[in-house]
Amino acid sequence: MGTSRPARNSTANPDWYPWPDKQSCVLDIVRHLPRSLFSDSQMEIILWCLGVLGVDNVPSLFVLKTLDKMLQSHCGITSIRHRGPLGHIYYVNELAAILAQEMANPRVRPNLHFFPEDAGSRMKEAWHAARWLREMSPDVATPMVRIGQQDFYVNEPSKLEDGRVVIPRRWFFKATHPGVEPVLHGEGWLLHAVTFQGSRRGYVVHEQDVVAFPGSMLSLSLPLMIKTYESDRLPDPRAIIGRVVAGEAGVHPWTYTDPEVGNPWRARAKGHRVVSLPLWLYCDDTSGNMSKKWNKHNSWLLTLAGLPRELAQQENNVHFLATSNIAPPLEMLHGIVSQLEQGQTEGFWAWDVIEQEMVLMIPAVLAILGDNPMQSELSCHVGLTGKLFCRNCMVRGKERADGERMPHGKGRAGEVSNGSDSSAPDVSASSTGEGGGQERGTHTRLHKETMQELIDRARRFLGNNDRRRRDKTLEVLENIFQKAATVGGMTGAKKLKTEHGVKDTFQDFFLQRIFAFGRKLRGSHAEKQLLLDAFVAQEIPDDILSPVWRIKDLDPHQDTPVEILHVVLLGFIKYFWRDAIARIPSDKKELLKTRLASLDVSGLGIAPLSGETLVTYAGSLTGRDFRTVSQVAPFVLYDLVPQPCYQAWQSLSALVPLIWQPEIRDIEEHLERLQAAIDYFLDCTAQWTPRWFNKPKFHVLRHLVDHIRRFGPAVLFATEGFESFNAIIRSKSVHSNHQAPSRDIAYGFARANRTRHLLSGGVFLPRADDNPDHWKSAGRLPLALTDLPHVGTRTCTLTNGRAVQAGATMTAVHAQPLPFPPLSYVWKCSSFVDQGGDSVQVSSWVLLPDPAIAAKLCIGRVAEILQVHDSNASRSGRADIVLIERFVCADTVAPYGVPRLCAAGWKAIDPKDVLCTVNVQHNCAAHGCGDTGRTAVFQERERAASTRATVMRSAVHLQQLRRAQDPLDREKAILAGARAEIGRKPLRASPVRLQSPVQQAGQLLVEQTCSQPSGRPPRRAARRLLVPLICDDECMPRAATGTGSGGQTFPVSSP
Repeated sequence: MGTSRPARNSTANPDWYPWPDKQSCVLDIVRHLPRSLFSDSQMEIILWCLGVLGVDNVPSLFVLKTLDKMLQSHCGITSIRHRGPLGHIYYVNELAAILAQEMANPRVRPNLHFFPEDAGSRMKEAWHAARWLREMSPDVATPMVRIGQQDFYVNEPSKLEDGRVVIPRRWFFKATHPGVEPVLHGEGWLLHAVTFQGSRRGYVVHEQDVVAFPGSMLSLSLPLMIKTYESDRLPDPRAIIGRVVAGEAGVHPWTYTDPEVGNPWRARAKGHRVVSLPLWLYCDDTSGNMSKKWNKHNSWLLTLAGLPRELAQQENNVHFLATSNIAPPLEMLHGIVSQLEQGQTEGFWAWDVIEQEMVLMIPAVLAILGDNPMQSELSCHVGLTGKLFCRNCMVRGKERADGERMPHGKGRAGEVSNGSDSSAPDVSASSTGEGGGQERGTHTRLHKETMQELIDRARRFLGNNDRRRRDKTLEVLENIFQKAATVGGMTGAKKLKTEHGVKDTFQDFFLQRIFAFGRKLRGSHAEKQLLLDAFVAQEIPDDILSPVWRIKDLDPHQDTPVEILHVVLLGFIKYFWRDAIARIPSDKKELLKTRLASLDVSGLGIAPLSGETLVTYAGSLTGRDFRTVSQVAPFVLYDLVPQPCYQAWQSLSALVPLIWQPEIRDIEEHLERLQAAIDYFLDCTAQWTPRWFNKPKFHVLRHLVDHIRRFGPAVLFATEGFESFNAIIRSKSVHSNHQAPSRDIAYGFARANRTRHLLSGGVFLPRADDNPDHWKSAGRLPLALTDLPHVGTRTCTLTNGRAVQAGATMTAVHAQPLPFPPLSYVWKCSSFVDQGGDSVQVSSWVLLPDPAIAAKLCIGRVAEILQVHDSNASRSGRADIVLIERFVCADTVAPYGVPRLCAAGWKAIDPKDVLCTVNVQHNCAAHGCGDTGRTAVFQERERAASTRATVMRSAVHLQQLRRAQDPLDREKAILAGARAEIGRKPLRASPVRLQSPVQQAGQLLVEQTCSQPSGRPPRRAARRLLVPLICDDECMPRAATGTGSGGQTFPVSSP
């Protein structure tokens, strides 16, 4: 057994600071690993094992808990208790402390960006996009820059070197020439000196005179201008008379700042720098149980938008704010916004570990992320089942007949939970919601749409609609409250909500109290109104609107971007795949399973597909499965689904890589291509059947182009990283006693933040230390725990064979002259690593610069990978030469609609030239490949006697290989889809109004015979369709697509 622990007052080892010794440090870290939580009983077993193994000075669990409390009070994050306006108690981790730790973390701070960047046509990060670059208010953006010894602030006069006086409005970085590092720039309004009241002089701000200037041109800040304006014979910079606004008469008063004081952040900063930290806020619900029993926990998370995407989406850079199984999201947001307001009015102080000085931070919300129902609730929207089902615009869904009832269901903000997404579109969708399921035992009378109604709804769905506006929604919410505060106003308030598609669940809590009180009132109308007014004045708070409206510079309608995980992967792809599985006959499903299992997916960077899982369990797949399905479906469904369905699949597979584009080289070209792909996909869907437009997600996709322009590539605001974080929240809930889940989970994450900060070398100011300059960090030995030896640093893998002479290789046969002496010895490698960090094996298909045509790309198949003996590359574990068989894109192949590859010679290249792997498939449709082959089946890693049938990636580089798609005529597509849809069911007589240009071609008339006399069974309705000059379009060529985050797909012709 190990020796006993020393006395409590024994001297601590300074090398293990702030822990007293090695044992305490390691065990405290083990207790707070996010993904490996241990219960108290498990920790007792670990401590017992250590003692049995003879480890000395093992602390008890009591000592570890005492140490934990000491460390948390010493350098941890505080969890703040709140009693929300709705009466629930919850805990929120201190936002100021979280952000301060990021500024003091040497692994995070060097990667943080505080200013936007004008990158021209390129877009990769959030600071390149319009929301941060052009739209963010100067009140929450970084307000100052330091040039030399002067601090220049926005909204106060500054003098340039050329003598002009400007009022800066924003700061940004911009490269002066291509290929050089960006430098600081400013943009502001020009000031004009004027004389008024006889001899007094001052400045008038001309807002229409916008001037941009490099930061190096800044000469004098406001304090120095005040000292020198007389000697420079200029007006007093504090004498701002007003501002001239373009298109408006007169001079408007200057209201942005107090001209005598300047920007208020100057006084608050007290000579220190001020920086802004834009945040991605995220809210979602998850279960706190490991079992199937649902224990809903609403949680708020955040990550810093100023971090590069690769870092921002890492799990260790996602920060927990609050969770509760009783408080709704908007009530918890009340406590979070209170901290935001404090930071936006007073600022948060932090230690900048790079500049080695104190800085003042301003938190700002760049956008709020979440799934569609959650974003609807947060934006005070009625939800996806409402008549106005879009949170971004005022598009209308199906017009219901009088007395028609909505489908029943469960979910946030009116969301309908429906398990019928796997059915065909004519039975799978509700009127406007996410699904059309109804509860057992209920009878919902649904209105049967006429063809004209179906066509009109599709036109609205695909058309341009007015945007929702923050000020308009606030006006509607105020009208709802005024109506509710009137006797008998409950019906009027409900009508206003329906009419405008607005629903503030935070406000509804107080409205329900008003309605409940009003139902108890008796007497005349005037007497009841007096009593109701007194109740509202005494019992209802002054501010009952959602706290989201208190977030400065945030429009919840437009700043809740399209979430591509739930809209695309768990949206259309899930709908289409379940529909395809439902359509395929049982005897054909085995063929589908075989095709899926036989596909070569090496170019996608994923494991071989399990056809049994993808087909049999189509209703239980994840987003990762649907991402794969989107890339392989056209190669397995070509003869198993109807042509309109297959064409929609082709358009969807071409769209997915454009959405998952991690870096955009030319934003205008990309958005134009993306808009065309979205339109083509929606037109193909409409041509298949407009019934798919019962699903609101098809419309939500139309807003993606605008959101990419404002927030950056769609992968920036994808929520996969946040979704995976739910598992950690669930784990902390499971390891608690469930008596105070909000507090216990908040405490757990606060301690995890402390451990992360200490082991990252972050500095902190001990709370017991009165000296503000005594910033400390963990000792050298705790930091050494993270410096583990790196493994897997080799960039190529050797085969088990011996070295051979270069003249005996394939490269010597096909590549002349040889890039190395023929008598030299080489090793054959089985794989190497490309530019994107992916492993490339022999026989892989890759994308590389075309050696025959400059600035063009070509496809190649890896034939051989060689490493020369004793070369520089061999000493660093890299390959020297890769032999590539080149292929060029030829004509488009039916039915896939993608280019055919033709061999074009051989080439030996440097492995560094390989851009990425691509997904290339055999042309099975043309060669009649069937499930005639057999392959062994392995069970428990043993070869079984049975067999199964078998048949015979970064998208940024692939865009020049895409084939242009001829757009469909939207009006024809809608009419063709409506005609096919109505033809599948009994019709109501209704003439159809056509729009140009189809209107010029004739009329479409749908007739139905009269019903049979009473008492006789009805006959099948006879229909006559007259459609002059309208025909189905042929299948359009599908553009080449990318891998992983979008993989390239090509069929290969057999020789």
